[in-house]
Amino acid sequence: MASSLENEVHLPLIDISQFQMELERGGSNKLQNHYSVATVREACKEWGMFRLVNHGIPQNLLQHVEAVSRQLFSLPQETKERVAASYIKNGYTKFDTNENFSFNDLPDSNSVLEVCKRIWPLPGEETATLCCETIGTYASAISDLAQTTNKIILASLGLDVDRFYRSDFEKNTGNLFIKHYTCDGRISLEEEALPPHTDVCCFTILYQADEGGLQIRSKEGKWLNVKPLPNSFVVFIADSLKVWSNGRYHSPDHRVVYSGWKDRISLALFISFPNEKEIWAPAEFVDDDHKRLYRPFTFSQLLEEFVKTWESTEPKSIFIDRFARI
Repeated sequence: MASSLENEVHLPLIDISQFQMELERGGSNKLQNHYSVATVREACKEWGMFRLVNHGIPQNLLQHVEAVSRQLFSLPQETKERVAASYIKNGYTKFDTNENFSFNDLPDSNSVLEVCKRIWPLPGEETATLCCETIGTYASAISDLAQTTNKIILASLGLDVDRFYRSDFEKNTGNLFIKHYTCDGRISLEEEALPPHTDVCCFTILYQADEGGLQIRSKEGKWLNVKPLPNSFVVFIADSLKVWSNGRYHSPDHRVVYSGWKDRISLALFISFPNEKEIWAPAEFVDDDHKRLYRPFTFSQLLEEFVKTWESTEPKSIFIDRFARI
C-alpha cells in the first residue's frame, strides 16, 4: 500500500456513488454486501484513512470555494478580527503558521451567514454574497457526503447500519474549518506547519488543494506523504470513533509539513458527537477476546482536555490513549 521509493501512502479509492445509489433505494443495511466495504474495513484498521471519489460534489464548486477562501484570508487583519474566536468557536483564529475560519454545528446552523454578516456588516456587498452562497453551498454538500460516509463506516464494522446510525450518530454535527497556511519566509523545507496530532471527533473529511504537505505516520512510525488527488476527499478515522469501535479502527497521527508552497488551503469537516453524549463502545465490540479498552466520557470532556493539550507544549500525538485508556 505504501511505496518505500516515493515515501508515499497509496490509499484505496472508494467510489461512493455506488453506496449513494444503494441508500437512495433505501438499502442502508445492504451496504455490508458491497464489494468495497471490505476495502474500507482494511483501510480503517491499517491506516485509519481512505479516499472518496465520484462523490457528486462538482469540481467547479471546489474551485470556487478555494477561490473564495483565498479572498477571505486576503482581507485586512482588522477585518478578520471582527469574527475572532477561540480555537473551537465559530469565527476566525490565527496561529504562527496558519489561520482558520470555522463554521460550526452544520448542517442545521446559520453559522456561515452569521460569520459573513459580522465581517461585512453593510448589506449588499457583492463579496459577502458570493462568500456566503459559495461556502454555504459547499457546507450543505459536504454535510450530505458525511452522512453517507458515516453509514459506510458503520457497514464496514459489520453493524446494523440503520439501528446504530439512529442510536449513536444521527445527532452528530459538523464543524467546517477552512485553513490557510503561509510560510512568510520562516519555514524551511520539511518543517512542520501543523504538528503531529490525531483528530478527536468521529471522523474528518478533508479536501486539500494541489500544494500538498499532508503526512500520515504509519504504525511502524514512518512519516508518509498523502499527495493530493484532484476532485477527491481523504477520510480520517478520529479518536471518538476509535473509542466507540473499542480500538478496532485506527485514529492516525498526521501533520502538515512545508514542501515548497507559498501558501496552502485545506477544507476539513469534523463530524462530532453531541457535547453531552457519553462515548462508550457498544456491547457488540466487547467480548472475551476484545476487552474494553477505554473508560466512558462525554465529548465535551474530551474536547476540553484536547484544547488544553493543544494550547500547551504537551505532545499532541496519541492523545486519546493518554486521556481515556483503561
